[in-house]
Amino acid sequence: MLKANPLLLAGLSGMLFSCGPNAGSDKLAADSAPAHEQAIGKNNEQWLALIRNHDAAAVSRIYTADGAMMAPGAPIAQGQPALEKAWGGLMKMPGFGLTFKADQIVVASGGDMALDRGTYELSLDGPKGATKEIGKYVVVWRNVDGQWKVAADIFNSDGTPPS
Repeated sequence: MLKANPLLLAGLSGMLFSCGPNAGSDKLAADSAPAHEQAIGKNNEQWLALIRNHDAAAVSRIYTADGAMMAPGAPIAQGQPALEKAWGGLMKMPGFGLTFKADQIVVASGGDMALDRGTYELSLDGPKGATKEIGKYVVVWRNVDGQWKVAADIFNSDGTPPS
């Protein structure tokens, strides 16, 4: 009977593990990062179109089921009913207009999360006339069953909020 060398067995086990189905998954995720970034960019385009159409219900579906919007001076809006209400209230404000642009999209090595950082411009009609607010945002995206959804959305103004 042959005696197995424990060191040899450990080395072979490690080699077999490294050739398994998850081998190189970080490389695969890195290779697909541009495709993920492009998908998130397209989601942002869709999001902007829904905002232009004042479709709060559809905007709320861009978020994960437990997704959250954290607007300045407002309580957290978490979950799709709260998100629809928050977006609907914002969209009903006189003169509402919103645009945003990603400056950076970074996809996690596992391809399951991403960070979207950029700037926005919000237009409203205030008591003293039309106002514009310029600010920055961070959106955390989660890949849910192959679809990128917003898990967290936070933004704040570069200056004084419109009155």
